[in-house]
Amino acid sequence: MKLLNRVNLNKETINGTRLKSSRIASDFQEMYEYLKKHQNAKKSVLLSIILPLYNEEKTIRSILEDLPRNQSVEIIIIDDHSSDNSLNEIRKVEGYDKFKIIRHLTNSGYGNAIITGMQYATGDVIVSMDTDGQHSPSDIFNLIKPIFDGKADYTIGSRYLGSYHYHLPISTRLGEVLIEKFLHFFFGIKIMNNQNGFRAFDKKLIPLFNEAKFLGYAFCTEQILQAKLSEYRILECPIKLYNREYGYSKIILRKLTLNIFACLLIYYLKKFYLNLLKKRKTIKGFLW
Repeated sequence: MKLLNRVNLNKETINGTRLKSSRIASDFQEMYEYLKKHQNAKKSVLLSIILPLYNEEKTIRSILEDLPRNQSVEIIIIDDHSSDNSLNEIRKVEGYDKFKIIRHLTNSGYGNAIITGMQYATGDVIVSMDTDGQHSPSDIFNLIKPIFDGKADYTIGSRYLGSYHYHLPISTRLGEVLIEKFLHFFFGIKIMNNQNGFRAFDKKLIPLFNEAKFLGYAFCTEQILQAKLSEYRILECPIKLYNREYGYSKIILRKLTLNIFACLLIYYLKKFYLNLLKKRKTIKGFLW
């Protein structure tokens, strides 16, 4: 049985908060060597990292300084019309001119930011991660390796398979458990950390995710359902999750709950319709 609050403080944390550290090339050497094996003469960029950004002036610089920098990696920042100094903080990062920075003219939502990022991604595998300082760039390799190895099409980071370094609100865990049960019972898939934004997917899923209808935080749930109904392979992978040091969550719980259950209902009806079509085709083939 898993504990509601799993707290493991280690040398990378202070009171559950991820330490700021400027990474050097050797920190990602294993990943660079791995990506090198997958490169070919026609294409240099293999990995696209999408960072949806909205008013994270206190964290965005340290996150960018901690990300992998390599010719096989591109970094795409989608500013969802921030009203603080987030963009100025980006300009303080050495080599910021190599980032792809796209700014929404209006605040369009988390899902819309990811979709915009996908339009600019050229890598074979795309990673999305939050910019509030809770995700660790060192976990990127855990997410992309199963995809490059051909064992998954879509991976989702899980604090329950890895670790989390703060006290998880009971309401958050109960909400995830409820969604987990719905996903398992109605769709036959078990995803524990189903609302986590640290994910990776094969580029072939981009057209599918572009069709998403829930463009706020419920986009996380819709991605899972889209991939499942399209029979793509989904895998949870261990990651570390840290306490948020600055700012506050932009999630409005009541709105998110309504959107998630609307999403579940729509995709259950869609699943029912698809199953009905399959049965009709089977009967028609049998009669002929």
